[in-house]
Amino acid sequence: MSRRAPVPNVVTARNGLLPRSSERRASIPISDAGFHGDSEPAASSRLSSAVAATIAVGTLSLCAGVTLAVLSIKASMALPIPT
Repeated sequence: MSRRAPVPNVVTARNGLLPRSSERRASIPISDAGFHGDSEPAASSRLSSAVAATIAVGTLSLCAGVTLAVLSIKASMALPIPT
């Protein structure tokens, strides 16, 4: 007859002890799991449009700045070095 050491009912993790996956699933009530009902917008459509427009303008200005920097570096590299 072989005797086994008792196995704890938890799985170790970096932050401490966690219950096993079957116990975690059983501890969450079905009614609390997931999302419920239809989604509702958190902000108005005008606000969403304004944020999208602001991000688009910022992106375009960043691209213009990078393009200007690259072109100015290329132009300065084409100049002869004064001696």
